[in-house]
Amino acid sequence: MPKPLKLALCAAVLLLLGISAQGTAATWRAERTVDPPALTSGSLGLLAGGEARYQFTKLAGSELVPGSFTQASLAIRNAGTVDLSYQLAGAVNSAASPNAADQSLAKALRVAIYSGMSPAACDAYQPLTGELLYTGPLDAAARFEKARVLSAEPTPASEDLCVRVSVPAGAVQTAAGGKVALTLSFVGQQR
Repeated sequence: MPKPLKLALCAAVLLLLGISAQGTAATWRAERTVDPPALTSGSLGLLAGGEARYQFTKLAGSELVPGSFTQASLAIRNAGTVDLSYQLAGAVNSAASPNAADQSLAKALRVAIYSGMSPAACDAYQPLTGELLYTGPLDAAARFEKARVLSAEPTPASEDLCVRVSVPAGAVQTAAGGKVALTLSFVGQQR
């Protein structure tokens, strides 16, 4: 085969390959106007005793002796616009400068928190009834066994808790004369 024919044949093959490799391209476009729904945000709000930072003065006990207790009701309410779950996030002594007797008393105290008991019965020192949510010592890691749910719709839900603080019968003598400033902390999160 002569050389010019070979070159022509190679050029034809390359031309064919070049044309077939380009392919076709098309642009498709469609438009449509839609009316998206309004997006709104919700709010979370958890109140204890009707306030974000509640002074639980109803839970007071002076001159508690081993084997005695004090108790009071505490209302927990969803103050937001979305359902939430809440959890106990610690029960601690928040006294500013606790002395040895204060520290000893704080170690001896036991806290019990129940739900499902009427506030009147709780405040009248009736025996604890309902669902036990927490029982144990003052502890920054104190938690309910499972989170509690408070809905927001149709009306914000609330729950009455009964909080009991007791001095066990076998409390140590070094706790005598001690004082405790009990702080219960709660946290809420969107459901």
